[in-house]
Amino acid sequence: MNRNSFIKTLLGGTTLISMDEFSTIVNAMSHSNEDNNHLREFASYGAIHLNITNLEKSTHFWTKIVGMKQRNTFQNTAEFGTEAETLVVVHQTAQTSFIKGYSGLYHFAIHAPNVVAFASMINRLNVNKYPYSPVDHTMSKSVYLDDPDGINVEFTLETPERFKRVVTTGGLRIEGTDGVIRSASERLDVNEILQALEDTDVNKIIPNDTYLGHVHLYANNVQNSNAFYKQLGYLSFNYLPQYMYADLGAGGDYQHRIVMNSWHGKNKPLAPAESAGLRHFQIIYKNKEKLSEVLANVSNYEEKEGGYWLDDPTGNKVFLTNNS
Repeated sequence: MNRNSFIKTLLGGTTLISMDEFSTIVNAMSHSNEDNNHLREFASYGAIHLNITNLEKSTHFWTKIVGMKQRNTFQNTAEFGTEAETLVVVHQTAQTSFIKGYSGLYHFAIHAPNVVAFASMINRLNVNKYPYSPVDHTMSKSVYLDDPDGINVEFTLETPERFKRVVTTGGLRIEGTDGVIRSASERLDVNEILQALEDTDVNKIIPNDTYLGHVHLYANNVQNSNAFYKQLGYLSFNYLPQYMYADLGAGGDYQHRIVMNSWHGKNKPLAPAESAGLRHFQIIYKNKEKLSEVLANVSNYEEKEGGYWLDDPTGNKVFLTNNS
């Protein structure tokens, strides 16, 4: 069964807006974005690093299309983020665009702190006539877009007040608090979101409380990757090997921090090193004690650059540090 047919089966035959939109399935959240409950979790993300083919095109994307500030540039590397924090670092080292069908990065998500900020993100895309896919996951609202190399990026607004439970019979679906069972990837009502728009200035930098909220990986083996991230302290939320899917949380109400699937096929290798995609991502533990506990659970890591480097079972590079 090919990937598209598999995902249709998984959703109980629901027609998808696009195959790459189906990301934030089966994640239960019970806090509002304004609470910033993610700040109380035992870990958060630092910057995600990407290999890209063209620094000029990437700079235009992250500044003009996404609305980030260009914080630093040196040689073939550039950093982008809020006024206060770097969220994305790009390295012009790739020779080809992102290649589908391999393990590695599925997408990563930039989380809006509130609906006003989310509306501004969408408005910026509309003004620039940049293509995106709008998806309503019930427990969150999202739009998906590709960077110039085809790396998929998600903008997310969490809406936990609408979520009740995950339904696994007849495909994965979501029941809302209104009692209606829906596809995990309904079409998002963009016009409703845009009613919250307060400022049409598309040149403003995204708010400081915007953050990298989750990373979704193509795993070559979901069972092994799920076990690995549990060793890193993450707490299992949904482990669904029958759907080749798992996600884990970091101790907060939002339990969709690290996500993995094998919808591209089992035991697929990482993409060629010369292609665009994930270089590494950083996990920041809130204190030394938690990081020490994690390091005691893993056997192979290298200490350098003020932190600890290791590879997950698929081969993705992870950099561990702490705030204290």
